Amino acid sequence: MDSLKGHTILIGKEPGQGRLLVALAGNGRTAAIGLPGSVPASVSRCKPAEGIAHARVSIDPEGNIILSNMKSQNATFVNGSEIESKRISPSNSVELGKDHFGVNMSLILETAKKLATPVHQQMKKPDTPKTGIYNIVHLGHVWNDLIAKRKEVQARQKRINLVRSGCGVFTMCAMPCIFLFGPIGYVLTAIGIIGNIYSFVGLKNDDASDVLERLNEDFQDRYVCPNPDCNKFLGNMSYRLLKKQYSMHCPYCKCEFIEK
Repeated sequence: MDSLKGHTILIGKEPGQGRLLVALAGNGRTAAIGLPGSVPASVSRCKPAEGIAHARVSIDPEGNIILSNMKSQNATFVNGSEIESKRISPSNSVELGKDHFGVNMSLILETAKKLATPVHQQMKKPDTPKTGIYNIVHLGHVWNDLIAKRKEVQARQKRINLVRSGCGVFTMCAMPCIFLFGPIGYVLTAIGIIGNIYSFVGLKNDDASDVLERLNEDFQDRYVCPNPDCNKFLGNMSYRLLKKQYSMHCPYCKCEFIEK
């Protein structure tokens, strides 16, 4: 633990791969734990260069371990209770996200120790990804699924906004109609009240921003090169443009794409 005193560890989901990423703040070194796609969408991504992560582990000069939740939209649990910041021990049960994804704090600390250890020898040059021919039809389904779900969210927001606008019309018409037509005015007033309640509840429970963020994170985990030696995110472009832009080849490993 001495090697980690005074250090800050960032933990979250690895962009593109969906593994648990451990990063030592200010160190520039990271390490992934687990299999690709093993971390659920409710765990926020870890981007050390931007100082973004799901949770932060700080070790003070005395060796005390402080676990902190980094975003209000996140959820972090210690021994089953949601926390914002709490002193913990390696033996505590720690879970990330609303899916209660369990993480092994002892393993995270051991991984961070290795990241904190100075590298005295030249690192081996990483192997060049193997190329080949890979079917990308599934990427079209991934893109279409993203667009369809985005439209569902937009349609729900549009419906709430239309109801809210309509309520204003009914409210303005209600008072004159009460004097001119009697019961009709009361009916319009009731409709306006019901509409206002519906739109208020809809806006209060509107989680569109969280849903869109989860959709984007899931998309970035799935819209990747099918070559297992590459598996890099292919960008926020449509499937049709992807094929045209890259001439049916991965821009990273240069493997060939086919549709069948």
